[in-house]
Amino acid sequence: MLRVLITGVTGFAGSHLAELLVSRGDEVHGLAHEPAPFRNLVAIQDRVRIHQGDITRLEDVQGALADSRADAVVHLAGMAVPTLASADPVAAVRVNVLGTATVLTALEQHPKTRLVLASSADVYGAPDRVPVDEDAPVRPSNVYAATKVAAEALTRELAARHGAPVVILRPANQNGPRQHPGLAASAFAKQIAEAEAGIAEPVVLHGRLDAQRDFLDVRDMARAYAAALELGESGTFNVGTGSAVAIAEILDLLIALARIPVRAELDPARVRGGEPTRIALDATRFRQKTDWSPRIALADSLRDTLEHWRSSIRQGARV
Repeated sequence: MLRVLITGVTGFAGSHLAELLVSRGDEVHGLAHEPAPFRNLVAIQDRVRIHQGDITRLEDVQGALADSRADAVVHLAGMAVPTLASADPVAAVRVNVLGTATVLTALEQHPKTRLVLASSADVYGAPDRVPVDEDAPVRPSNVYAATKVAAEALTRELAARHGAPVVILRPANQNGPRQHPGLAASAFAKQIAEAEAGIAEPVVLHGRLDAQRDFLDVRDMARAYAAALELGESGTFNVGTGSAVAIAEILDLLIALARIPVRAELDPARVRGGEPTRIALDATRFRQKTDWSPRIALADSLRDTLEHWRSSIRQGARV
């Protein structure tokens, strides 16, 4: 049994990881800045100890580490929606970079506590070859990606002298229940669920659909974080499927799951500039080290994302 402190435990990835670790018998602690209730943790709320605090306040992080006596920290707290990061770069740097620096500083006093850091496939920008491996250069093309490159650099500095393994994971784009509606698949699913409930027009507004991304279910990513906790060495690893899927295909799959006729419509306000990019991750190194592989098919992940929004809207209607 491990004692694990998850920063960002109440969020999308954090809540799924907490559920997985609880199910396998680990003692789970979380750092959260918002007050209860924690909607994403409702299924396990009596089995996770929450430490209130700000990820950028050293005394808060030190307190959570001391109180939890954690064997490992999984650092997931951050601004994870690229459009929001671009809209407020100061906040993105504060949370994603300063927050990471704060966690690393706190860990200086806990040399036996291992660390798993969540980075992002976005650090590669538009790679020269696909699938891209960890030796490819990083080319951040937006604020969010730049903050992740900075967080990685700070983390490697700790890894060079830390007494326990420090692992950086670069996940593919994630789908699944509880995803922020500012991200494509969840945005599409939410609009469909609202249309089915009769509270919105049967239209899915979208931006550009020609970009291609590697998509991974958040529950498979939770398994990757858990596997990284067992690694006996430091390193940086991709976590993805190796396949690039167009955003257009994501939209088509979700519309096919709709219970009423729904049409797609371009919304100029949602269109981002620049050339469409294509990325997929070569996760060979991580698979070889951990035997991890994705289990949840894209269609199932999207179905569950849509079901989550249907359930959320039904619950909202009953309140």
